Amino acid sequence: MTKADTGFTQVINVERLGREPVTFNRIASAEDCTDIAANLGIVSLADLKIEGKVQRQKGSDKIALNAKLSAKAVQECVVSLEDVPEELVEEFTVFYTFDPNDLTVEEVEYVVGADEPDLPELIVDNEIDLAAIVSEHIALALDPYPRLEKYRSMDGTDSVLIGDVDESEKDVYKPFANLKDLMDKK
Repeated sequence: MTKADTGFTQVINVERLGREPVTFNRIASAEDCTDIAANLGIVSLADLKIEGKVQRQKGSDKIALNAKLSAKAVQECVVSLEDVPEELVEEFTVFYTFDPNDLTVEEVEYVVGADEPDLPELIVDNEIDLAAIVSEHIALALDPYPRLEKYRSMDGTDSVLIGDVDESEKDVYKPFANLKDLMDKK
């Protein structure tokens, strides 16, 4: 097994990737974290670590990148705009190919299932852009509607209304209550 360099770099060169996987273990600098946070539109990102390996798939020309990332992110609460800290731990696999024909799907209405791997990414100039794939998976791991705990309801679901709601007010608005009467009049 070959060891790659230890600094957080933007690309991994796969031109001479042999049968043995290349492992990597990278820690992003504070500047890298600031850049990624700015690109994602979040308050901050810290302690970004990524480790994994890149290897050729047996019996094909595809390359697999298996990785695990961990980071501490801070986003704005969608209710109060206060800081909401979040621990991110994400494991993922991304497939790459040198052949542009591998990127097309023959069926017009092909839908990738949740348990199926995504279509492979194209390798350009024999390099895999690690920073781009890390940013993408951080974005996927982030809570899309971050809320502070005090703005969540008791059952763990997000509360639409802030504050206490009287039980008698919950059933007041029923948009389809008179629909049957309207249909009977026709």
